[in-house]
Amino acid sequence: MRPINRSAFVGFAMGFFLGLVPSILLGGSRNDLSRCEMRKSLQTNRPVWPSHQIPSLRNFQDGSKEEPGPKVGQPMSRSSPRKILLDCGANVASTVLLFRETYPGGRDFTIHSFEIDDRLSPYFSPYDKHHLHCPVGVAGKDGNMTAFSEMVWGPKKGKNHGKDMQWGGGSLFVSQRELKDNVTGGSRKLSYRKTIPVVDLSKWIIDNFSVDDYVILKLDVEGAEFNILRKMIDDKAFAYIDKYYGEYHDGQPTGWSSKGKHQIRVDIQRAGFTMIKWIGETRTYGDIGRMNPIKVPADTPGKPGEIYSSCESGSVAVTVAVGMNFKRAHRVVATLAAHKPLVPTTLFVYGDFVQVFPETVKSWAQHFNIAIREDGYNPPGHLELMPGNWVRMGLISSILRLEEIGITTSYYLPSVVRDIIPTIKAQAAARGLRIIKPVVEFPAKNGSVGQLTVNNYYRNRDVERVPKALRLIHDALVKNEGGVLTLDTDLPDTYMNSVFMMDYLVETSGFKLVPLNECVAGSR
Repeated sequence: MRPINRSAFVGFAMGFFLGLVPSILLGGSRNDLSRCEMRKSLQTNRPVWPSHQIPSLRNFQDGSKEEPGPKVGQPMSRSSPRKILLDCGANVASTVLLFRETYPGGRDFTIHSFEIDDRLSPYFSPYDKHHLHCPVGVAGKDGNMTAFSEMVWGPKKGKNHGKDMQWGGGSLFVSQRELKDNVTGGSRKLSYRKTIPVVDLSKWIIDNFSVDDYVILKLDVEGAEFNILRKMIDDKAFAYIDKYYGEYHDGQPTGWSSKGKHQIRVDIQRAGFTMIKWIGETRTYGDIGRMNPIKVPADTPGKPGEIYSSCESGSVAVTVAVGMNFKRAHRVVATLAAHKPLVPTTLFVYGDFVQVFPETVKSWAQHFNIAIREDGYNPPGHLELMPGNWVRMGLISSILRLEEIGITTSYYLPSVVRDIIPTIKAQAAARGLRIIKPVVEFPAKNGSVGQLTVNNYYRNRDVERVPKALRLIHDALVKNEGGVLTLDTDLPDTYMNSVFMMDYLVETSGFKLVPLNECVAGSR
């Protein structure tokens, strides 16, 4: 054997040391490796846990990240009250999405989602403060049960109760006909079948939470609710619950009599609860309006749901439609803020922009009025096609994101291509919002008189495009005797034109520059 070269040995030792130290400092451990291996096994083989080894609160596959917690079977520390949402019957994360976007303080809650169909687990990966228990069902006792889930879609799948749908649903209870038909799965197409662990939800709640915690229960489990609720009533587990959402599924083949199901409802009311409807797939819940009351100041000019475009003749209100491109938005807003004199300006921001860049929006609010667009960008022309509940969710989300940074808004700029439809007006009115529709937009919408084309704009150099942009803005303002002017930060040229435009408005336009609320108050 050749003797070991001393320098090589030193290099090896140093490499080992440098590799070991960071792993220690970063918290690497055998337990971390075990958790990773556990997660991997859940994603591949997905073993069924024996009933005596059902994991406790923090030892499930997590849809976002692992948190340190007690070993299986050990109680959790209850050092301080927590905010918890129990999402039982989680499906495609529709409840997580709706709760995070529209429930006041919903982003502060830790969510536990129970879902029996392991194929749906990717839907939960975007969310933080979230624990995914999948495939795990909730029941009236610990054990294992067969989960009957929907088959994968294909063009020959057929209809579910006469409707072409992919509901991502499943149940622990099926009819005899469905049970025998393991090819098509019967009328609900429940051909994907797997034995999974189920937890005694009543016991799990008592073992893992304190009566001091604020716990919201959402129970939508296709008939399993009757065994669960009976057990919770008998165990007095409702003492741990502060709010109860869900659905009853009386038509499921659970074996419960009408009398027994009625008695459960009676006993729940005696415990001081009434089930509040929660339907995630239609983006609604029973008290969504009560939880999101109008907060627009009473002295705000204008009327909720009304459209405002013009100001008092000879006046102009400058507004900016802030897009989701941060760099372009920052360039435009920073430039406008640095202009002297500072022109009164309203910035319309998406709720998602506020959530991602809260400190930026707070800094903007020191110079400008802040108002809302929707929660995020929609392809042009699609907002007008959406159901009212979708529009409502977008508005509530944007309002809440601003409230989280201490800003209350009164104005809404719909991202529409043409007309503002009655659905949008109704949802804005329900939120107390005044709708703004500019008389002048830069860039103008496609198909309009001021539309930018290659020949009238883009074939020119920067120094030639600026006056062309300003002339389009000037001509439109003169034609309308002023009104609301909106700039779009997503257009790169908005930045280039901004200072020249402000100089024109201040020095040579002849228009009075007014805040948006003054414009609305004097609207013609």
